[in-house]
Amino acid sequence: MDFNIVAPMAVTEAELVASNIAEEDHPVWDAGATYAKGALVISTASHRIYESIVDGNTGADPTTDDGSAWLEVGVTNRWRAFDQRRSNVALRADLITYSVVPSQDCDAIALFGLTAGSVRIEVWDGATSIYDETFVMVDKGNVVSAYTWFFGGVIYARQKVLGGFPGYIGHRIDISIEARGAVAQVGHIVLGRNHLLGRVLNLPRVQFVSHSRKGYDDFGNEILVKRGSTRKVDLSLLVPTHQAPRIMDIVAEIDGLATAFYVSGAAPSYGLEGLGFVDDHSQPIDVAGESVFPLIIKTLK
Repeated sequence: MDFNIVAPMAVTEAELVASNIAEEDHPVWDAGATYAKGALVISTASHRIYESIVDGNTGADPTTDDGSAWLEVGVTNRWRAFDQRRSNVALRADLITYSVVPSQDCDAIALFGLTAGSVRIEVWDGATSIYDETFVMVDKGNVVSAYTWFFGGVIYARQKVLGGFPGYIGHRIDISIEARGAVAQVGHIVLGRNHLLGRVLNLPRVQFVSHSRKGYDDFGNEILVKRGSTRKVDLSLLVPTHQAPRIMDIVAEIDGLATAFYVSGAAPSYGLEGLGFVDDHSQPIDVAGESVFPLIIKTLK
């Protein structure tokens, strides 16, 4: 199986042309208003939420404040799908829609932290639809017996990675995340160029990493504090040695960015799919023809 990384495109106001999530989490900051301590406002310029940390807060722009009047507490609901975090979800009853016009060629899309019965991806060239696929998000991998088939309930996949669609510059990509009768959610959306890095060698390792902590109360009783978990993916890739500069350039390009990764081919993914960042990559060069490149990726919560 081949290992792929999606180099993400930044999604700004220039790319995000429409969404059915209104940016109205809180009142928009007003320079003439006076805010009490604890008051929440938003800025439609920065797409952030701010909390007043003083009483009588007047005239202090939260987007330029030095921290003496305002505290940034998060991203507005509309923009949470593009904030490089999976756990900070965008949500809306029944249906979430985004329309993105890419500023670079995008042949891959990945959606994480989903709560959805289906995901639809459409690509438009002007008024002409050139791609339209709907993906039912039922996860059949949880059916392991006749009992679970009939009585196990319906489990929905939390992520979807799609490559090979025509998301070229100037095309409009419509994303629909549907959860009829419930609250649709998405944690992060990656749009970008797909890069095949190399062939996965045998025995890749996926490690569960708990961020929960154990503490103690005043009487010495144990207290467990749940803080979520991530995964550490440790694998080795077989790459033609002459492609080493290409691999180094790709890794440098995605450094510090929330990046989608997945495996392609006939074999199952075995959990080698997610949203994360490259933590370590070394390149021992074998001039004979093919080199083995170790790669460590840590997922995001």
